[in-house]
This record gives sequence, C-alpha cells and structure tokens, in this order.
Amino acid sequence: MCPKDILPCIVSGSHFEGEEAERILCAMTWGMIPPWCQEDYKKYSSKISTHNSRLENIKTSTMYSPSLQKQQRCIVVCEGFFEWKPGTDNKFPKQPYYIYANQDNGIKADNPTTWNNEFFETDGWKGFKVLKLAGIFGVHKTAEGNVIHSCTIITRESNKVLSWLHHRMPVCLTNEEECQVWLSKDLSTDAAIKTLNDMILKETVLNWHPVSTIVNNGLNKTVDCRKKIKPKQIEQATFMTSWLQKGSATLNKRKSINDKTSNNEEDEIISKIQKTN
Repeated sequence: MCPKDILPCIVSGSHFEGEEAERILCAMTWGMIPPWCQEDYKKYSSKISTHNSRLENIKTSTMYSPSLQKQQRCIVVCEGFFEWKPGTDNKFPKQPYYIYANQDNGIKADNPTTWNNEFFETDGWKGFKVLKLAGIFGVHKTAEGNVIHSCTIITRESNKVLSWLHHRMPVCLTNEEECQVWLSKDLSTDAAIKTLNDMILKETVLNWHPVSTIVNNGLNKTVDCRKKIKPKQIEQATFMTSWLQKGSATLNKRKSINDKTSNNEEDEIISKIQKTN
C-alpha cells in the first residue's frame, strides 16, 4: 500500500451511530485530509505529507489536534509495512525490508498459501497475524455531499527493536486490551496519548526480512514485493532497479511509513498554504 491508497481501519461504533463497544471496519484514504479544507482536498496532497503523524507533538498540531479532540481514534490494519535501511554508497543504496507480526510455526509472511486462515468459536483466529497500528482519522464532506474518511498512522522514536533500521517506527497495538483502550471514547485525549507513550514494543512482537528493490516503485503491488531474498540476491536486485530507473524518469516511489517532516515543520507549510488561498 502507498499513501492515497485505501486502508482498512477499525473504529468505535459510536462514530457511526452504533454502540461504543461495537467495532466497525471502515475504508479510509491513507493521508489525512486537512480539517479546514472546504474545497478540492487533492490540491494539498502534493504540498504536505499526512500519511503519518508524530506522537511527540500530535496534540499541538493544527492538522491532527482537531481529530484528537473529537476522539476520532482508529486502528489501521495491515499485513505488514516496508522500511528502508540506509545504504553505504551509490553502489549499495537503501535496502528495503518487510516488517510484519511474528507468526506461528509454519506460517510464512511472504507465502499466503501457508496461512490457512480460519476462525474458530473456541480457539479464535488461526492463520496469518496482522499488524494493528494506532491512528487517527478525519471526516471530509465534498461539495457534492460525499463523505470521505481519511487517516494517518502515528509514529514514535524507535526503540532497540527497530532502531537499527530506522529512527522512527509506527505505534503498534499488540493485544486486545491496548486496542480497546485506544478506541474507547471514555478515555480523554491526554490519557490516550499517555497510554501510547507508555507502551513498550517487545522484541517478540515483530519479524522482518529483506526484499527486492522492486518495492521502491509504488506501482508494484504484487506478492513479489514481500518475497524474502537472500543476502547475495540483494546486490543483484539493487542493480536491476538502478537499470530500470534509468529508463523511467517518472518512477512512482513508494514511501516509508515513517517518511515525513515533523508536525511542527508541517504546520509552517500549512500556514503558508492558507495565506496564499
């Protein structure tokens, strides 16, 4: 998935005239539509990046604080995400990795034929384990009266689990209790943010492996993007991508889930945009 794609998100039923305890799966555009936007929201997409938001200053952000105050919290569900390890030089540029939930024995993240997904009333879900990422969402009404839900994924400073790969990481909700707490409208904004800050990502939660640099092109959405490659294949994959890029000046690059400016820098950009409109 890439920013502007549609993501499955879990929200409290109270946002859709349901019960607080209900959980509703809602399709949302990945990338928050500015809360003040009353016209064509697409004109902002090339000027600001809203696919993730920093936990450290999310409460003071003009982009994200309105959704927080309305308790529009959500859980973004995904099979995994890609992150790029910095390269050493031009010959060995960034190496992409696929990060996903640690799976039970026999289940391979890059091979859906091993998943055997099934739900049992007694034992619950058996099969591939998805990631649940903390997010917030907005509701935008177009001039035609259509309602569009959009979301952003909350990130924080990486701990030792992923700091070797990137200095930022998404906030992972690792159990049912954390999910219930994050979605509960009984929890104040301050308490909800404190809950995320207090969470510690454990080493047993995630797994990862290197993948081909074909994932650098956001137009590539096949299962090959998450196929594990061996170390000796990395140099070959990098060479192929470099060769292909020479023939495509308009390559649609896939973005890191953590790739963006800070919320404060974003607010400065937003202020400039508003002054020119």
